[in-house]
Formats: sequence, structure tokens, C-alpha cells
Amino acid sequence: MHAAVGLDIGTTNVKAVLVGADGRAVATSHRTLQTQRQGTVSEQDAEELWVRTVDAVAELSAARPDVAARVGAIGVCSQYSSIVPVDAAAEPVGPMVMWSDHRGTDHSWDIMGRDEDAFLTWIDRHGIPTVGGGLALAHILHLQHDRPELTAATTAWLEPMDFVTARLTGRITATQHSMFMSQLCDNRTLGVTNYDDELVTLAGVDPDRLPPLIDIDEPVGNLTSAIADSLGLPVDAVVYAGSNDTAAGGVATGVARPGRAGLAIGTTSVLIDTVDEKNTDLDHEVLSMPALDRDSYLVFAENGYGGRVVEYLLHEIVHAADALADHMIDAPFAQLDEALAVGSAGAGGALFLPWLGGSLAPSAAPGMRGGFINVSLSTSRLDLIRAVTEGVAHNLGWLLPHVEAFTGETIEEIAFVGGAARSPQWTQILADVLDRTVAPVIDPDTAVARSVALLALARRGDLERAEVVAGAELGERFEPNPANRSLYDHHQTQFEAAYVALRPISESLTSFHGDPQ
Repeated sequence: MHAAVGLDIGTTNVKAVLVGADGRAVATSHRTLQTQRQGTVSEQDAEELWVRTVDAVAELSAARPDVAARVGAIGVCSQYSSIVPVDAAAEPVGPMVMWSDHRGTDHSWDIMGRDEDAFLTWIDRHGIPTVGGGLALAHILHLQHDRPELTAATTAWLEPMDFVTARLTGRITATQHSMFMSQLCDNRTLGVTNYDDELVTLAGVDPDRLPPLIDIDEPVGNLTSAIADSLGLPVDAVVYAGSNDTAAGGVATGVARPGRAGLAIGTTSVLIDTVDEKNTDLDHEVLSMPALDRDSYLVFAENGYGGRVVEYLLHEIVHAADALADHMIDAPFAQLDEALAVGSAGAGGALFLPWLGGSLAPSAAPGMRGGFINVSLSTSRLDLIRAVTEGVAHNLGWLLPHVEAFTGETIEEIAFVGGAARSPQWTQILADVLDRTVAPVIDPDTAVARSVALLALARRGDLERAEVVAGAELGERFEPNPANRSLYDHHQTQFEAAYVALRPISESLTSFHGDPQ
């Protein structure tokens, strides 16, 4: 069997894994990514992303040149609903418009203003109406209408996973799956390799700048000789079609298994499951997207910021450097578990509302904001830290029953990936709040990258696909503590009530001050 490389390109970093012939990771590397934010604008330097991706893979090859020499397949996944405008050589002609960027929303709403049937047309054929709010279609329309000089230099609008596969191979492609957030494919049928002409026309998108679609399992191509040299990999290594990181997380967590869901907490929190049919629950922002096969759909249930809010507390409050003092440390997450272990369930009655960038599923409100409530003079700093992790868990607890209703299946256990899965204390909090068994996969930080590497090997024919979709090996299982059931049930009720009570206040303040994220 060949070796493989897996790339997981997130919002904050690139993770790369070198997988040996036995399917085990023999080397890992990562590179940090920076996002430039100002109000509703959120962008990344796409060329910098590419440079850091090359550096991360080259580090793998330097660490294990013996395994790198046998690499026959490369898999790529990334964050999505972000658009890179590229020229014919797949080089960026402008910054990547990130998923958290809300420009183009007005152009999306204009579609429904032009055609009274547009809303139902999109629900029927695609699944998501054209409401903008960070969707890739809005970003494409923003570039097309508001950045004409940039669009004139653009050959294709690419999601980041397709940008990377294009730079690796010199071939610009996409799939029905990777272009899901462009909202231009008819998802009533899986495996389509063409855009829906009516959706493209109604949207007013220039079809000549849409990347050609290939099959989800199709090779994009071999590495170019120049790229192979810079990566330290064989020139005949095959790069396969990219996927979004939610679907890749579904593979890593084995959501194809009955009774199991996946949970990824990185920058955001995402609950992952499978469903047989295309469906949409607009009331709770839960819907289906094409999965990484032609037989099923993936449940798309984006819960909003997860690990990012804990990062915010640690970087901006606990270990901040400002006019008061310099409390910065090199590893602000290092003592998180110790801090959580000292605190008690319920954080002394304090609740944290994690909607620092607006709420998503199960109730979307872009103007909603978060914060602490029920803080008293006896609330300690450790209580606040615990309340933040509990708040992320309560937000998922609000979403979970709606996902179960959507699939018609009870979730019995949750396989956990992402940076947060390294924390045993946070994992126990999730188990207690969600009242479900929660089990981090082995090496949760790199499990998604390893899974896309293994999926690439399965596509090449070196592995049985069933071995890959079964998911990574699970570590310790964390069971709900019955002693905390009553407390967390009460807090869950008040958490959801706080959203209803505070939403009008929050939206008024956000509107008055402008979007501060």
C-alpha cells in the first residue's frame, strides 16, 4: 500500500499528516493562519495560506523522507463558504473572503426580490434559500458586483479546498459537495457534475467563472513537478477531490455507524450525522448536504463559535496584555483542564452565552451577542472559565434534539474531534450537559487530516472504503454523571430562556453600535 498525505485547512491553522503504509500517522505538522477582521469584513491572504500549506507538507517530508518517498495519494479538506478568486494558473488575484464575512448579503436578498418564487425554488432544489449571511453565493455576488476590477482578473471562484488542489495539480476543479455553499447545484440528486442552469440564471452569477465540477471520488491530477520538488513528494502522487471539514469530520468520527454522531469543536462547534434523504428544517437551521459518497446526505448543523470563545476568554481577559498589566503566557490553554477540575458543576450559578459572533443553529440571529449572566460577588475567575465551557456545551444541548428530530434517530454516543477534544475535563462537561456518552477519537487534533489521507488511499484502491468510514479509533469514553443531571437540566432551560429574553436587547445594541466582531 502507498503512503498518503492529509491536509486539514481550518480557519486558524493548517494541519498536515503523513500516513504510512499501515495507515498510521508517522509525522504531523501545523502552521498558523491569520484572519483580518474589520466589522463585517473577514479575509485571509490566500497566497499566505498556500505558502504555509507547502511549508507544513515539506516539514513532513523532511521528518520522514523514507515514508514521503512512497506517497501515492493526497487528500484535502478545509473550512468552507469562503471564496478565493483565482486566475487561470490558480493563483489568487485577491484575498479569500471568509465564511464569517457578511458582504454580498444584499445581493442574495435581491434574488428573491427579482423572483417571487426564488425562495421555494432554492429550498426545493438546493436546500438553503438565498439569504446571504456568510454563504459562498453571497461572497461570489459581492466579488462580481462590488469588485469588478478584481472579477475581471478572475478565472474561477474557488472554495479553499479546491484552491489547494488546484495549486497542487495545476487543474481547477470543484464538486457538488465542495461547492455546496455556492447554492448553484440541484441537490435532489447525488453525484451531479453540473450546475443547475436555472439557479445560476436566477442568481445572476457569471457561469464562466464557476469551476468545472468533477465526481466526488475523481482524481484532480498528479502533483506538478515543481510542486512535488518543493513538497519533497513523488511527482506521481495523486491529488483527489477536496471536501469540507464537516464531512471529513464525519468520516473521522464514524457517523455512518448507527446511534453515533460526530462532534467537532475547533473555531466553531459542529454536530455531524447522516440522513438518507435531502431535507431542510428552516425553523432550526438544520439541513442536509451531499456527503462524501453517492448514497447519503450529511446533516449540516453549524452551532456557531465553540473553541473560539474559550480562546477569546483566555487571550483577551485571563492572559491579556493591556494598560492594566501584561499577563500573556506562551500556552494559555495549558492550564485549562486544571482550572476546570478545580471548579464545580454549574459554575456557581453563572451562565455564559457563547454567541460572540451571532447565533446559528438551532436559531439564527446574526445580531445576537453573548456574555455572562447571573454573576455575583462570589463568582470566581475559575467559575467564569468553567461557565464558558459549559455555555458551549449548553448551546450544543439546545441543538441536539433538533438534529435527532431531523434524522429520526436517537444519538447514543458522540465521537469527538478537534482541539477541544484534548481536554478530559471539557469532554466530561459535554457528556454531563448533553446526557450522552462522549468519546474523543485517538489524536483528535489530527484525526480529520488523517481521515482525508485514508479516504484518498481508499479512492486509489489501496484501502477498503468501509475501513475508512468506520472512523478513527475512539479513546476513553466519558459517561454522564447522574449527580449533575438535575443541575444541568435546570441550567439548560435557563440558557434557552436567556436567548429569548436577551435577543431583542442584544440586536438593538448591535444595530446601534454596528457589528463589532
